[in-house]
Amino acid sequence: MKTLILYATRHGSTAEAARRIAARMPNCDVKNIKTDAFQLADYDRILIGSYIRMGMFDRKIRALLLKEIAVLREKTFGIFVCCCFSENAQTYFQNNVPPQLLEVAEATAALGGVLERKNLHGWDKYVANMVLKADHTRGILHTFSLDGAGIADFAKKMQNAD
Repeated sequence: MKTLILYATRHGSTAEAARRIAARMPNCDVKNIKTDAFQLADYDRILIGSYIRMGMFDRKIRALLLKEIAVLREKTFGIFVCCCFSENAQTYFQNNVPPQLLEVAEATAALGGVLERKNLHGWDKYVANMVLKADHTRGILHTFSLDGAGIADFAKKMQNAD
């Protein structure tokens, strides 16, 4: 079964998660939606990954999900997000993935994310600092990283979905 992992990344976490998933799956191509050519029809299994920014998937990923509902429903399909607040994953999926796709997805997963404040600029940096400061004053300390066990579990679910 030929697999496509199609992703959008902003600061690199989703690209790294896509590479780690691909390492666990045979016959797999990894493509960045913004820079790489791809044809969904060439694949039997399609995994789509996006970063989350202000609660939203990448614009091109959202557009593809809406445009290709019929094609994706005919494939073995899964979707993952990379985000620092995985506890909001269900809301992210419900707000960004058409219900017709969520109902046929073999797996959905929030795989964590890396927050490097030194790489943030402008509004992203401002919001990240505000959230982290507010949580810190409530005694909540965050450590951000990709979820290795979650990546393994997602890859396994998608492999078993044949």
